[in-house]
Amino acid sequence: SNALEREWTLAERSRKGGRRKASAGSGADGSDGGASGQGGSRELAGQLPLWIPAGLFVALGLFVFRDFVFSDRMLFGSDTLGLGYVARAFYAEALAELGSFPRWAPLILGGTPFIEALSSGDSLYPPSLGLLLLLEPYRALGWKLVLHVMAAGFFMFGWVRALGASRGAALLGGTAYMLAPFFVSLVHPGHDGKMFVTALAPLLFWAVERHFVRASLKSFASIALVIGLILLTTHFQMAYFLFGGVGLFAIFRTVQVARTTPETTESTGSGNSSGWARSPASSRFALFLGAALVGAGVGGVQLFPAIDYVTEHSRRVQTTRAASGETGVDWSSSWSIHPEEAFSLIVPEFAGNNAGGAAWADNTYWGRNPFKDNHEYAGLIVLLLAAVSFAGGSRPGLRGFFVGLGALALLFALGANTPVWRAFYEIVPGIRLFRAPSQALFLFGFAAVTLAALGTDRLLELARRRDDPGWGTALKILGGITGGLFLLALLISSGSFTTVWTTTIYDQVHPQRLEVMRGLLPHMTRGAWIAFLLAGLTTGLAWAARRGALPGAALLAGLVTLAAVDAVRVDSAFIETLDFEEWAGPDRNVQAVLDRERGSDEPYRLLSFRRQGQDVKPALHGIELAAGHHPNDLARYRELIGMVGSSFPQNLLNPNIRRILNVRYILWPDLEIGQSVEGPVVSRTTLADGRVFETMLADDGLPRARLVGEYVVRDDAEVVAYLLSSAFDPEAEVVLPEAPPTAPAGRPVEGSVTWLERNPNRMRLAVESDGPALLVIADNWYPAWQATVNEEAAPVLRAYHTLRAVPVPEGASSVELVYRSGIVTWSLWISILLTAGLLIALGLGLRPSARNGEP
Repeated sequence: SNALEREWTLAERSRKGGRRKASAGSGADGSDGGASGQGGSRELAGQLPLWIPAGLFVALGLFVFRDFVFSDRMLFGSDTLGLGYVARAFYAEALAELGSFPRWAPLILGGTPFIEALSSGDSLYPPSLGLLLLLEPYRALGWKLVLHVMAAGFFMFGWVRALGASRGAALLGGTAYMLAPFFVSLVHPGHDGKMFVTALAPLLFWAVERHFVRASLKSFASIALVIGLILLTTHFQMAYFLFGGVGLFAIFRTVQVARTTPETTESTGSGNSSGWARSPASSRFALFLGAALVGAGVGGVQLFPAIDYVTEHSRRVQTTRAASGETGVDWSSSWSIHPEEAFSLIVPEFAGNNAGGAAWADNTYWGRNPFKDNHEYAGLIVLLLAAVSFAGGSRPGLRGFFVGLGALALLFALGANTPVWRAFYEIVPGIRLFRAPSQALFLFGFAAVTLAALGTDRLLELARRRDDPGWGTALKILGGITGGLFLLALLISSGSFTTVWTTTIYDQVHPQRLEVMRGLLPHMTRGAWIAFLLAGLTTGLAWAARRGALPGAALLAGLVTLAAVDAVRVDSAFIETLDFEEWAGPDRNVQAVLDRERGSDEPYRLLSFRRQGQDVKPALHGIELAAGHHPNDLARYRELIGMVGSSFPQNLLNPNIRRILNVRYILWPDLEIGQSVEGPVVSRTTLADGRVFETMLADDGLPRARLVGEYVVRDDAEVVAYLLSSAFDPEAEVVLPEAPPTAPAGRPVEGSVTWLERNPNRMRLAVESDGPALLVIADNWYPAWQATVNEEAAPVLRAYHTLRAVPVPEGASSVELVYRSGIVTWSLWISILLTAGLLIALGLGLRPSARNGEP
């Protein structure tokens, strides 16, 4: 608050002294960058104490998440209930037990690197790390979302104020942004990374705007630190889109500063500034790019290892290297929005939803994606106020930019439905790496809320000038939209609108989805009339202010209230809680396995065929899984188990594969996929009517670590087929891509393998063998694993296409494997050193002498 007040005071002093126009720090419209010509807005800003927005943002966050905040329950998120919670709980446990970050994640799909494969998720993101250290993981996962929703309000407030708008306008912007369904609805699918980037977007725009207003060491450090923070969220696709939007804004501001400040000008608004502030437009843009590169280094501990992994080892290698033609286009354009979702930006009930938190969202989605459990709605009040921002007033360049950014994001999010996305796909580097163009739509929402804040500022200005001709334009805009919404409500109520839609725009709608749409019609109708009512109330508030019957403060309060009500009515469908203990507790079948293995130090794997093999829930109890779900797992392991995308792992039906993977138990969902395979039954659950629900079977997987004295060579193109064949003997031979440096005995060997230590970073084994052998360890191979045998370096060979083997000599041996990743180590040091340097620079920039423009 104090920082915002100081910035406002400096801007006012500069404007009154007549020096602002000559400054390279002109505002985002190329004029005065403050509230010039908006006395009413400034007066209202002076009457709005900063504790009001602060208190409102916190209160709204607590209200929206009240069922979670004021209970001991878990916040529901579909991905959170999958790998999300499992990964964070494993991480928190490893921190407590190891006192350091885990470097390997062993629980899912044969194990994956923790940092490189982003198995850590947001675990290195400071807010998430702090909460995991303070709270139980299931509460930390919810609180980080609550706090980011609140933070988004504060960041949007600061961004709007940085544009020179009043506190009243910033209050509306912060409220609308933090409650926007395109943001809050991401709670239900458990897309926390998307929420983090969305929350940080206004903070980054704010930092960039301050840099172009007044370049300084502080502004440089701020940009770099925020970019690094965004990268640590690990949602690189959302970060990519955000950086693209911010880059366009930086170009826009560079042009503005160049137009208002000649390159040779060295005067600044303060008249006593450093060379940073005197830098011309081109230099400021160069400094912005430099800050972005430094920011990449700040987030380097997540960025650099992930780039290496995804291009060399991940299942996404096929996408990044081989996808081409229509196959690549289909993959990259999947999960676009379609015309039905686009129209839901006006009537949020129109396309329906699968979230289930309200009647209109209870499996009512009839659009073209497989399902829908979030919403892109920015708010009807937001769109109305964004339109009002064009009723005259200042900052025309800024308004034009954000109309363009919003339109570009919307057209891109429509994917293959328009040529815009395809142009980006063909021209812009990196687009082919991503799918789900709809993720770019948060930039549409950000642009709309920014314009809505400017529209609010315009109405507050007009409220002080009842004779301003701008009132006519504003009321025509509001009245015209309200009238259009009235006609739309009539058409939807009659059923004619949806009839035309399904015969022209979506004429290939499946009959089953057509029936869903017809069942949704009453909710569509209700939503259309609510939209009309909201528009009418907004128009009524403006009309009353025009007549002098409503003071500016009451007008602001009314607009903020309507924006909040409009958003919360949609948000409520996407916020749900559940009893953690009830959800997390082991069922009878899983408990049977835990009971059988109690007291044993031998590792084992369970193969769960729930959810077509994507089940990860048994890992909650430390059970390692042969299958499961991971967005970035190892490509060779997927090839071995025969899993494409989220499909059924076909090769795990073959006993050869299960044996080499140390599968000791099979969980078969009889009710889901039919009668279980044959085998010894460990446990079985049934329904009340006697039908078998699930069966836990014993399997004869080989030990996790064992000695083998023979090998065969098969290259990567033929190895999986060989392993599936009857010619392969899982117990007698190791399959390698090339001959080992030290040949084993060439016969069956006798001996023993004893586990001495096994954790995510290190494992030690005592081996006794009657001849040279290969010590097979049925965990995924990765080059960062380094081995020593009797304290001498030994190779870690890739066996069975994706597992590990270490040559051991005859006799007793001590074998140790340690995870050491060079790229993670040097990336971590880069991140630490850059972060420390930037924090020092930021501290220097915040000194009183620096704030006063003194050297």
